[in-house]
Amino acid sequence: MDARTFGFDAPAGGDNDHRRQQRVGVATVARLRDRASNKYDVRLLDLSITGFRAEAHYSLDKDAIVWLTIPGLQGLEATVAWRRGAVIGCRFRQPLYPAVFDHIVKTMGG
Repeated sequence: MDARTFGFDAPAGGDNDHRRQQRVGVATVARLRDRASNKYDVRLLDLSITGFRAEAHYSLDKDAIVWLTIPGLQGLEATVAWRRGAVIGCRFRQPLYPAVFDHIVKTMGG
């Protein structure tokens, strides 16, 4: 099973918004790691089962593979789907289990 099973998670707004999963606001600091093992602190803005949006003041280009680490959880592999200024939208390689998603939302936002 992959993220396509749950629907593409695109940026909000406009006529081109095809997102099928609801995003929930989570205001927390998380860490991204890229393939070269560079680590970046990011501000996680929102989260869905299939992806997330974060403020990242680093050179993370579209299609880059990253691992998101939320405190208390193992790294979650994702691909940068889009970038607008300092904000990136990423799609998880594997959708989050609903129980994991609920735990993150309960402890960090929403």
